[in-house]
Amino acid sequence: MQIPRASRIVQLVYWGGILGGWALLLGLYVTAVVLESQQAGVEPVELAGMLGFGIGSAVIWLIGIRHLAMWLVARAARPQRMPRAIVSSSARVALLYCTADDLNPEALLRSLQQDRDVTGIILDDSSTALARAAVDRLAEEEGLQVIRRRHRTGFKAGNLNHAIAQLIDRFDYFVVLDSDEVIPPHFVTRALADFAGDPRIGVVQGRHRAEPDGTLFTEAFAGLLESHVSVVQRARSRMGFSAFMGRGGMISARCLRATGPFPEVVTEDVAYSLEVRRAGYLVHYDDDLVSVEDYPVDYQAFRTQHAKTAEGTMEFLRGAWRRILGSKMGAAEKLDLLVEQMAVPAVGASSLMLFGSGLIFAAVDSSVRQPIWAVVATGLFGVAALLPETVRRLRHRGPVVAASFLAAAVALYASTLVVTLAAMVRVSGGGRAVFKITPKRAHGGGARAILSALRLEISVAVVMLALALLVSGNLLAAMPFLGPVVFGVAFAVIGSRPVRPWVRARLPERRRSSIRSAS
Repeated sequence: MQIPRASRIVQLVYWGGILGGWALLLGLYVTAVVLESQQAGVEPVELAGMLGFGIGSAVIWLIGIRHLAMWLVARAARPQRMPRAIVSSSARVALLYCTADDLNPEALLRSLQQDRDVTGIILDDSSTALARAAVDRLAEEEGLQVIRRRHRTGFKAGNLNHAIAQLIDRFDYFVVLDSDEVIPPHFVTRALADFAGDPRIGVVQGRHRAEPDGTLFTEAFAGLLESHVSVVQRARSRMGFSAFMGRGGMISARCLRATGPFPEVVTEDVAYSLEVRRAGYLVHYDDDLVSVEDYPVDYQAFRTQHAKTAEGTMEFLRGAWRRILGSKMGAAEKLDLLVEQMAVPAVGASSLMLFGSGLIFAAVDSSVRQPIWAVVATGLFGVAALLPETVRRLRHRGPVVAASFLAAAVALYASTLVVTLAAMVRVSGGGRAVFKITPKRAHGGGARAILSALRLEISVAVVMLALALLVSGNLLAAMPFLGPVVFGVAFAVIGSRPVRPWVRARLPERRRSSIRSAS
């Protein structure tokens, strides 16, 4: 099932609709500000507050409108069944299993159960003798090759580059797997058919589904991954920049020779996707290739993963925006890639502007009121990315469960505000992003572990509360920074608890699928 790309004219119409809707909202807000200033005699400081609110909200409006547009495209763009191309049985395929102190033998062995011959190779970046011994033992039992490197530089990209340099003349295709990932038995055969169907394809990327591990946190939020990937990848593969996700994908040796090695940055997946397009190849998204992986085991693991994403995104933008603009990609692809990568840091910056705006109005005891419709629009567009999963739960489990999920998901992402801002400041100031491996074991809900994980949020909340009290005498303005502490503590304490059997029994069958569903 291949997803055909829309024409450039359709892509431009799509982006024209997004930007046109955004411009309309901006025009309405500017008009409201002008009328308010004329009627109420707005002071310069009040005008600054309205400007801060307007800029912060405008960012959220743009990102939210785009999410809604992608959701509509994903729902409307039903994949077309295409005739399967004849696949050469002589194609040499290697499964590159990346691990660093997090070997998952079951996941690897299930991924190796393909319906054609493949060669399994473990790319071991483990740092402990115990972890390396476990890899060696599995490799000996299953007849797998292990590749290690002397210097662990360049993060995951460095690990891949070191191995591919040794293997590129031995294999025609490489499947990249993370340590917890399981691909279905038809993955390689299906991906080879995609390659045979279009010589421009350099990467075939599959869909991802997260597997909950029995804690309240994973049961509550694991469905977000599949909903997000299904919407974003399907829409972007038609209307924008189709991206390799760093795992669950197959890359041709021909493409690797044309692009050169993976850029050795934290977001090596997006960075390599850019190189694929610059080399004239396509990243093809195949909606039927569904991989299963673990969801962050608890709140602390989720926070670690989000911090890595925020840092990596800032580093990529800082170093690659000129390469994006200077590439031969179409305008729709360039715009899509830039907006996608700017989303996380832009929302962080807009939150600061909204905080500053609230602080100003509280300090001057202003009678000026923001247009109600603008406040409502900011709230609605702010949750647009969560709507696909919310609607899915509404269908399966009713309005109470859907509303509870939406509230919890909003709180979850609100709790990452401080780590996002910290990543922006550190990396935009010249710092390097750090590849943090998402912990595979729960931290528990103990007070010491929670305080250690949230010490940054706690410190920032104390400073912001003092600032709000000093400037305005009103602590409400600092709520955006107190929220991450309150929500973070709640998720860390409650999320690590196991799911009771009666709760699990009420889950839809689709969410109770085990890791074996990928086989």
